[in-house]
Amino acid sequence: MTEYRIDDLARVSGTTTRNIRGYQERGLLPQPLRRGRVAIYTEKHLRNLRAINKLLGSGFTLKHIATFMTNPGARIGDALELNEILDEHWSSTSRPEITRAELDERFGPLDDAQVAALVRAGVIAETARDGVYEAVDRRIIGNLAKLVRRGMQISALADVHERFTGKINEAAEILLAAAHDEVDRRKGPGWLPENDDDVAWAVNLLGMMRRVGTENAHAALDRALDTALDRELSAHQSAVDERADADAPQSD
Repeated sequence: MTEYRIDDLARVSGTTTRNIRGYQERGLLPQPLRRGRVAIYTEKHLRNLRAINKLLGSGFTLKHIATFMTNPGARIGDALELNEILDEHWSSTSRPEITRAELDERFGPLDDAQVAALVRAGVIAETARDGVYEAVDRRIIGNLAKLVRRGMQISALADVHERFTGKINEAAEILLAAAHDEVDRRKGPGWLPENDDDVAWAVNLLGMMRRVGTENAHAALDRALDTALDRELSAHQSAVDERADADAPQSD
C-alpha cells in the first residue's frame, strides 16, 4: 500500500496541504495514520481527494460533497435539499427492453437456464416477443455486469440477488406496515382522506417514513457488511493457518 506524507499527497492529488487539513476538519477525509508526530496518508485518502476535486469541478459545493461522502446512502436530491419535490417513486419506473444478444454481451454467453435464473430473480422479465426482455432496473443489470467482469458467475449472482431482494422486500413490508399502523392509531381503521389537508398529511407521513427507512437501511447495511466482512476475513485467516500447518514439514 502506497503511503504519503501530507506534502506528497497534496502534490499527487493536485490540491494544497491547507485544503487537505480543511477537508479533514469537515469529515471528508479519514484521519491519517500516525507514526510518532508524522501523519501518514494512504491510497484511500488519495481516492477521496480525487473524488472531491472531480465534484468541485462539476459545480458541487463542499456542503454537497460532505453529504455524499459522509452519508453513502444519500441521494443527490438529499444533498441539494430537494426532498420536498422528490416524493415520487424513488425506484426506476422505466423498464427498457433488452435483447438476448445484449444480455450475452453484458454477462457473457448465456444458456437458457441462466436466462431463466435472471427472470426468476427479477432482474429481467419476459415479453411477448421471443428473445426480447424487459430490464426491471438497468442499474441492477449494470451492477451485475461489473461483477461478471471480475470473474463471478451470473448464475450465482442471480441466486444472491433473488435472496437479497427477498430480504429487502420483507424489510419494506415491515416499514410500510408501521406506517399503516400509525394511520390507524391516529385516524382509526378504514380512514380515508376527506380533503387536501388529509391527503397532504398522509403523503407527508409516508414520504418521511420512506426517507427515514431508506437512510436507516443504508446505515444498517453498511454496519452489517462491515461485520460480515470481518467474520469472513477471520474465517479465511483460520483456513490459511490450517493450510499452512498442514503444509509444514513434520518433525520426527
